[in-house]
Amino acid sequence: MKLYLRTQEPGDRRDHLQYDHCFEVHSQREWQARIEAVGSRIISSVLQPTGERFALAGPHLLKRSHAHERRYLYDPAIHESYRAAAEKLAHAITGALAGSRRCLVYLPLRGALPIWRAVKRYLHDIPADRLVEYHAVTSSFVLYPEALKIFGKSGRRASGRYANILELRRLRDWCLGPLGIDHILYVDEIVSGGMLRGHVNEMIELGVTARLPVTVAALADAFGTRSQANDYLNKLATEGTIHAFVWEGCHTLISEDQKFLSGTHFVDHKLGPHVVPVLTETFDWFSEKLRFDTEVIGAVEAFDPAE
Repeated sequence: MKLYLRTQEPGDRRDHLQYDHCFEVHSQREWQARIEAVGSRIISSVLQPTGERFALAGPHLLKRSHAHERRYLYDPAIHESYRAAAEKLAHAITGALAGSRRCLVYLPLRGALPIWRAVKRYLHDIPADRLVEYHAVTSSFVLYPEALKIFGKSGRRASGRYANILELRRLRDWCLGPLGIDHILYVDEIVSGGMLRGHVNEMIELGVTARLPVTVAALADAFGTRSQANDYLNKLATEGTIHAFVWEGCHTLISEDQKFLSGTHFVDHKLGPHVVPVLTETFDWFSEKLRFDTEVIGAVEAFDPAE
């Protein structure tokens, strides 16, 4: 499989936005060794299930924790509600990005990626080469190893939430200019909206919104009735702090914390923000993802580009 590592090292990233180091790895031991070799300069990593796939194990990888995992019940109506909302959101995004020649799509893993894949199929009027995806890793329940001495804003051991700041600094300092980015589209999920609001506030604090127009686009659980962030984000858009805030609601945000449906998770929450694929014993996607991809995305995610 292929490991993409991002670090805090300075340097122009115009030729490798998604990573600073890329390795073919053939075992979990090799995967972890590559990450540990970076030391305290690490930001995050993504392990893609390309090539020869191998078994992964850990206390949090295959445990059914969230209610969406424990009480999963296939319902085509829920899939259709999600798909329809994604289609509407795509139309709103198309309007918000009018005039952009090169837009960076900021996608915090894990929640944003299923939403984006559902939306992307309906962006017919935006050429694919104008959209540059960035798969950030920002999970709040993952902690950097204590030995790395990476501390968050509070001065305590940093969680994956702090990775959002590190990811944004990397983009701000080494990526946006060299890549000719003229707009940022931040895509995410809304339940209460706390995480979305926090990420946007950090974009403001780091000067990202002052440098480029930022459009915030979200898919909301329970048709948005649980959100406590919409008024705040609408206010930011009205004031011009962000370019636009667009959202759509669906019946159930079934991709929220559903690793068997999204196909991504963490081996161990104490190892840091390092996303790995969630695969069956036969190295395939779980049935939840196969159904979701087929009905909502339009095609099952391929393991290799050639497939």
